[in-house]
Amino acid sequence: MSGSGGGLWVDRTADPDRLELALCGELDTDTLPTAQDEVAAAEAEAPPLLVLDLTGLHYVDSTGVRLVLLAQNVADDAQRRLAVRLGHGQTRRMFDMLGITGRLEVLDLEDGDRP
Repeated sequence: MSGSGGGLWVDRTADPDRLELALCGELDTDTLPTAQDEVAAAEAEAPPLLVLDLTGLHYVDSTGVRLVLLAQNVADDAQRRLAVRLGHGQTRRMFDMLGITGRLEVLDLEDGDRP
C-alpha cells in the first residue's frame, strides 16, 4: 500500500495486461494530491488497461469525480482503456446521480475481475 494523504490510501497491483489502483478512505480536496500523483504515475507506465477501484472509498466528492473524468480523457487520448469499480455505495450513487456511470467502463466485483 502506498500514498497516505490524510485519509486516503492507495494499493497498487500490476500484471502485464493492466495496472490497478485501489483507493481507500476519503477522496476529497485534502487527499486529491495523493490520488493525482498515484494516477499520474500509473498513466506514465502506459498500461493497456488502468483500473481505478473506488469501492474502498467511504467518502468521495466532486474532486474524485473530476479525477476519474480526467483519467478517462488521458486514456482516450492515448488510445488505452480506463475502467472503474464503483461498488454499490455512496460512490456509485454519486456517479449515477451525475449521469456519468454510463460514460465509463464500470466493473463490479461480483461481475468478475477481468474485463
